[in-house]
Amino acid sequence: MFETFIFNERNLKVRQQILPRLRDKEAREGTDTGPADDNRFPFFEAFENNPGDPYIVNLARGIVDSWLVCDPFFNEGEYFAGYQRPSRGCAEHFSCGIFADFDDDPRAKSLKDAMKPLTDEYMYAHGREIMGAESHEWAERYLWGTGGYQGHTVPSYDKLMKLGIGGTVEQIKHYDGITPEGDIRKKDFYKACLIVMEGFSAWFLKLARDAEALADTVDGEWSCQLREIAQTCRDVSWDAPKTFRQAGQLMWGFCLWDWVDCVGRFDQYMYPFRTGAEEEKYMLADLMLKFWEHGVHNITIGGVKPCDGSPAENELTYLILNILRANHDVHPRVSLRVHDKTPDSLLEYVTEIWGDQMSDPTVASDKQIIEGLMGYGVPLEDARNYSVLGCQEIEIPGKSNFGCEDGVINLAKLFELTLYNGRDRIHSTGQVGLDLGYITDYDTFEKLWDAYTKQVEYFTRYFCELCNYGVDIRVANVAKLVKSCMTEACIERGLQLDDGGSVYNYGCVETAGHAAVGDSLYAMKKLVYDEKKITPHELDAALKANFEGYEDVKKMLQDVPKYGNDDVEADAMSARVLEHFWTEIGKYTTRRGQPFTGACSLLGGGTGMGERTGPLPDGRRAGEALGNTVGPRTAADRSGVTAMLTSTARMPLHLGMGGSGCNVLFPREILQTPESRSKVAGLVRTFMTMGGQLAQITTASKEDMIDAKIHPEDHENLIVRVGGFSKKFNECGENTQNELIKRYGD
Repeated sequence: MFETFIFNERNLKVRQQILPRLRDKEAREGTDTGPADDNRFPFFEAFENNPGDPYIVNLARGIVDSWLVCDPFFNEGEYFAGYQRPSRGCAEHFSCGIFADFDDDPRAKSLKDAMKPLTDEYMYAHGREIMGAESHEWAERYLWGTGGYQGHTVPSYDKLMKLGIGGTVEQIKHYDGITPEGDIRKKDFYKACLIVMEGFSAWFLKLARDAEALADTVDGEWSCQLREIAQTCRDVSWDAPKTFRQAGQLMWGFCLWDWVDCVGRFDQYMYPFRTGAEEEKYMLADLMLKFWEHGVHNITIGGVKPCDGSPAENELTYLILNILRANHDVHPRVSLRVHDKTPDSLLEYVTEIWGDQMSDPTVASDKQIIEGLMGYGVPLEDARNYSVLGCQEIEIPGKSNFGCEDGVINLAKLFELTLYNGRDRIHSTGQVGLDLGYITDYDTFEKLWDAYTKQVEYFTRYFCELCNYGVDIRVANVAKLVKSCMTEACIERGLQLDDGGSVYNYGCVETAGHAAVGDSLYAMKKLVYDEKKITPHELDAALKANFEGYEDVKKMLQDVPKYGNDDVEADAMSARVLEHFWTEIGKYTTRRGQPFTGACSLLGGGTGMGERTGPLPDGRRAGEALGNTVGPRTAADRSGVTAMLTSTARMPLHLGMGGSGCNVLFPREILQTPESRSKVAGLVRTFMTMGGQLAQITTASKEDMIDAKIHPEDHENLIVRVGGFSKKFNECGENTQNELIKRYGD
């Protein structure tokens, strides 16, 4: 099972063709391969040629035509066909609907009203209306990002494998046939879905013709391989797949049409097609190379079976890890589900991969996540089938739309307002929050906590309203039309994915700053209120000076125990902060129909939000990072990794079911012997059991990162885990690089 994977000659040939055109992480995940020079603009033409037709129908035409006009492209030696299309002026995306340069491109500008039913201004206008112009502008700039900038979901690849394209078309026709003619909204939805799926079939037939045409112009083995590709594309153009190769071709095709998003429990739905033939290993490698080049966001492997909870690891689980290790890059992201019967040998092999300076796979706790999902009302069988997606979000594949970052909020900024009577002294604005008092007015901790929670509750109501206006934008722009075709209940209900079409429709609110707030509250409780070593006026003066000239006050604040060091009282304060906010958002319902849930997978958001947050009573200076995961604030954990994981496991992660990861540092040198790897694997298993939800690993050393800033050419393959995703250190911005280095302490 744990073997060094060696690419075969075909794989190596494909890999060598990919390398010169391999883009950086952001470009891969953006999935836009650039403009085309053929002067064809299928989206524009779809709307220009059919001005009286419904938006959703023209959108479907634009999607299909944008694929059918693509010139043929094949990597010599590949097993599976399909390459991302160029944008040609505009394209659709699952986060926003159609995107284009509507301001400067004359053709796009003339079509904006037709191609963009709702813009972000709809959300901003409502924000100004409900909060006031100045408060809303401040909140958008310094506090949160709303409207959902991602929106990942996992389509039902199980359904695709079972029904194929033809079966899906027949399903759409059936529900269209029983829908009354007067129900225009549903009828238009079904018409659009039929256009998409029939167009998907036509695209496979086009690939077959293109492969055959190229085969006629080349000789030898490549000609034979092209004819095999053509036949496979014809085989899956309508019928459900019967072989591993057919299943791989069908899933890769839909993955492309789904903007190369997340592919769910890949080792589960592909395994029934595995015969054990040696060549299938290299077919899998070909798929993994495509995932690598095009930036697949996440693959989930391992875990338990939905039907009975028995271990689900299989041969593909191990093969995927072997190939991931052999390719050694930041894509595709892989998440390994860990349960109580996960073999020790598998976890120890994962530590070997980390020891090779890889940051994948992320590990996810079946125990915590399944129990947490059930707490939100998801039945056991579906909860057992969860998938990690995006960077570290959680969904039920093919049955859910948890919003995937409906919005992001900065609790540390709200605490800052609490200290200054609802005003942001750092950015010189007027009254933006509630006028409940200044830091010098709170003569008891209880009054401070009461003021903070009132500020949070005040902004949470507005925040959730704005998140829902963001959902309105996605609904109007039909951001997930392709995904809706392959999500259970959407077809049955006649509703698109963002309009409540899926089975589960919870919200997801990313949460920044909880650790800084918890540490600040705990420091004030001890030093200001309990021990009275610092007066409120002294603390106010120190904060106003950003601690310049108040180093003694800063040191006293920093010396108070912090979340992340296995201090029960300090941890309890951060847990209280999270539980309050995540309980509060649960009082509000998404436009999709179910409550908001918490999450903490901020990418680099904790760094950016920290730049816009002033000094705090935990001893943090203005602008310092807030942390990008549910773990402690950057460099606040000083008692070792075991203490940090123990503290993180105390957080109320059952309420953070949008996905709440934790950055974990394992120095590479401790992963070089079987004995040490066994200890690390045991530590990871304990974390997964005692309350941890998701753990993401960095093994890059502090010394290597410092040297990489000076000599980047010597560290081109230095991989780090930022916050939900891995990235080459040299591709990180300076602030992110500094935050990564600071995680190791000052």
